[in-house]
This record gives sequence, structure tokens and C-alpha cells, in this order.
Amino acid sequence: MMTKLTRLLLPSCAVAAALAGCGTIPYRVDGLVDKPECRRIYDAYDDISPRNKSVPDEVLASPCWRRAKEERDDYDLLIVEFDDQGWAQGTSDLTRPARDHLDTFFGELDRLYKANPDNGLSLVVFVHGWHHNADARDANVSDFRLLLRDLVIAEKGRKASEVLSAARGPRVVGVYVGWRGESITVPGLRQATFWERKNTAERVAQGSVREFFARMDFLRDRGRDTHGERNVRMLTIGHSFGGLITFESLSSDFLRAAVRSTGEAYVSRLGDIVVIVNPAFEGARYEPLLVAGQRMTGVKKDQLPVAIVATSTADEATGTLFPMARRVSTIFETTPGAEGDAIVKAVGHNDRYTTHRLAVCDKDDAACASTCRMPQVRARETTADIRRMLEQDIGDEYRLMRGIGQRGFKAREYLCNGLKLESTANWVPNANPFWVVSTTGDIMKDHNDIFNARFVSFIRQMYLGVIAVRFPRKE
Repeated sequence: MMTKLTRLLLPSCAVAAALAGCGTIPYRVDGLVDKPECRRIYDAYDDISPRNKSVPDEVLASPCWRRAKEERDDYDLLIVEFDDQGWAQGTSDLTRPARDHLDTFFGELDRLYKANPDNGLSLVVFVHGWHHNADARDANVSDFRLLLRDLVIAEKGRKASEVLSAARGPRVVGVYVGWRGESITVPGLRQATFWERKNTAERVAQGSVREFFARMDFLRDRGRDTHGERNVRMLTIGHSFGGLITFESLSSDFLRAAVRSTGEAYVSRLGDIVVIVNPAFEGARYEPLLVAGQRMTGVKKDQLPVAIVATSTADEATGTLFPMARRVSTIFETTPGAEGDAIVKAVGHNDRYTTHRLAVCDKDDAACASTCRMPQVRARETTADIRRMLEQDIGDEYRLMRGIGQRGFKAREYLCNGLKLESTANWVPNANPFWVVSTTGDIMKDHNDIFNARFVSFIRQMYLGVIAVRFPRKE
């Protein structure tokens, strides 16, 4: 018998499916051709999202925002997009063999690396989620620009904390992975695209994005300085259905790394660290990695996290809407015991998978609150003095994480920005590099609050821990 919820949702879903052809890929149609005249516009405007009403119309209308590359003084931002079938942008009518956007994209990355061969690159990949795309005015794009600037400051803060002299840090290069996460813009119908966009995300995850990740990993692995040391590091972030794309694309790599772990080397698979935030996929998809990770017997005590799945308890999209939709789509499935929750609940809302809890320090916990203060890096800095102060604050983060990275994570850690990280009984064995972190509304107030300063601080500290220990600087 059709449930009341199904009867209510089906008409909206039918309309949603009919309108799902709205929107195009790619948004960045002008490719990667150099246009030096655009740099002035880019450096003047980090935030051109609809929330920023102060951007002049002539700036918004500039063809510079249609390019798949934004070159800036401090960092570069490159965009690569995939269509609803998971094909790389511009390849649907391409006769093979032929060069495509991925070839041009990786050619640009090689050029950026060759321009900074000794210091290398700091690659930051972001895969957006539901209701977003690669349009220059998308809020995720604007927030990603600010995150890249934060990491530029982090690299400078690291240099200052180690009292390094003239050595330059790696060039920060952001890679924004776009797909059609927003298929309908009609108010009231946007929410009805859940199943349709989830299915699309699953197709994207099985498409050319797998080659993209493999080539990014290869680029990271082969980068070497004059000492023969790796000098390309990579942080990957996936959000919502973008988290589904990221996990589905990389889960086989994670499983392979877990099974092959002997304790003779650090576990490291796809780049250096992958952070999946408020992901919209069920726990059953994570179950094989949970089991394989818990079976690991040889884990170095100072092993750092390789993959972090982080979900806020205040995320109603994955905490409420997701299981409602899953109950409808799994209504005819028979699942005994824990499988029932695993196929319905999002991974981050199922205690079966939670290995850590991240919270704001208690008011009466002086030791936690005094670890180190939060760098205030969200507003655009205008003076050299402010920059130096921020670099000093992030230098404190770096020193803290260097110490943790050298000895390994304990069951409880106090982090900068008044954060407390505690493990659960599921964190087996000790130093298991696959984490599922439950956070609070103080850290992420809802599904889309992923660029909250506190959570960005957590991501930055995990990243700093990796580069502090795995990428020691040489004068």
C-alpha cells in the first residue's frame, strides 16, 4: 500500500524530474586560456556570491568569471566540471581519441608545478554538494576562495613558526570539482530533487571523476624536490552529495590501503587527507571500510587520519530528510538487526560508525580553552600587521599539530580554537586512520555551514598535522 508520505512526494518528484533539464555544464565555458587582465578583478573580489550586494554590476558582468581558471597573487583556482552522466565537460560530442578539458587541466597543473619545482604545490580539492555548481557566484565557490586564502596564510604561519628564512612555501592551488548539484531553481521544488540528484551524484562518482582523482594522486606521488622528497601535498574535501561522489570514487582505494596495512609504512591513500562533510550516503556504504579498518593489525602509533567523515548533529538534511527518503526507497527491502539502520541512516548519524566526537570546550575546562586561540581569518585582510598577526596565530596551530603528529593522537585531544576531540569505543585499533567524527551545532549549525570558522579551523589543523610531520622543511 502506498504510504501517505509517498503520495505527497510523488507528484512533486514527477514535476522535478520533468524540470531537471534546467541548467548547463560547464558554467566555466572560457577554458584555461591565460588572461592576465583578469587578475586585478580576482584579487579585488573574493566574495561575489548573491549575499554580497556591494559588488558593482560591471564586475559581475566581466567575462573573467566565465573562465575555468582564476589566477591570483597568493593562489590559483582551477575548475573542472562533469555532466549528469559523469563525463568530463565538453566531451559528449567529442570524437576519440582527442584532447579534452582534463588534458588541458592537468597540463596547467604541470605548468604551475614547473614554475615552483623545489617548493612544490599545496593542492586543495573541493567537491560541492546539492544545490550548488561551479558558477562564479555560487556561495560554495566564494567560500572556497576564502578557504584557499586561509591555507596560504597557514603556509606562511608555518614558515614563521619554524623561523625559516628566504625559502618560499608551496604554491596553493585550489581545484573546484563542479557538477549539476542544482537542477531546479524554482522555490518549493528545489527540495524535491533529492532522489534525482542523489542518483546523478552516483553516476558522476562512476564516471570520469575517478580518472580525475587517480591523476591527481599520481601528480601528488611523483612530485619531488632536489632532495628527492615529495613536495606536492593534497587535501580533498567533499560535501553532501559531493561527499557521496568523493567517497564512492575513492572507497576502493581506502579498502585496498586498509587491507595492505602491515605497520611498516604509513597508510596514505588519495593524497594526504580526505575530509567528507555532512555526506549524504547511508552507513551501509561505509560498512566495508569500518570492518576492514577495525581488522587492521599493523598501524603505526603516530599514524595520522587518512579519511575523515564529519557530520553535525544539527544537520537536518542528512539527519531527518535523508532517512525519510531512504525509508521510502527501501520499503520492500528486508534487513535484519543493525542493517536496518545502516541502509536508512546517513553514515554520520549512526553511532555504529562514529569513532570521534568533536565539541566546543566546556566553559569550566580551562586547559581546553587555553590551548591556543582561533585565527580570525574570515574577513579580507587589508594591512601587513594584520597578516603577520594571523600568521602567528596559525603558527600556534602548526606547532600544536606538529607535536600531536609526532606522537600520534590520544583518546582525548585539545585543539586550537577551543575544540575538544574525543575518541569512542569504535576507534579500533588505536591510530586507525579512518575516522567518522560527530560534531555539534556550535561547530556546524546546519547542513551547509561547512565553512564555519570553527570547522575550517578543524580541517586546517588536521591538514597542518600532516604537512608538519610528513613534509619537514629544509633550508
